[in-house]
Amino acid sequence: MNEPNLPQQPTDNKSDFLVGDVVVFIDAFKPDHLMTVHKVQGDGVLLNGNRNFALNHLIRTVSVAELKVGKRLGEVV
Repeated sequence: MNEPNLPQQPTDNKSDFLVGDVVVFIDAFKPDHLMTVHKVQGDGVLLNGNRNFALNHLIRTVSVAELKVGKRLGEVV
């Protein structure tokens, strides 16, 4: 049986985030506005056109509800 030929691109990037992902800070004491991943760098990301930096463990992908209202709704959604 033929196996699908999927391209494998080697990468040193261990991030769960991709350029264009919309994210929010996990911490309720951080700003609650939505941010877009501009560049992935090691275990962190540059956000909003290279204006902010966040470590991966401090952010998460937004939920559909958060995307609709334009801000973080809670620490864990």
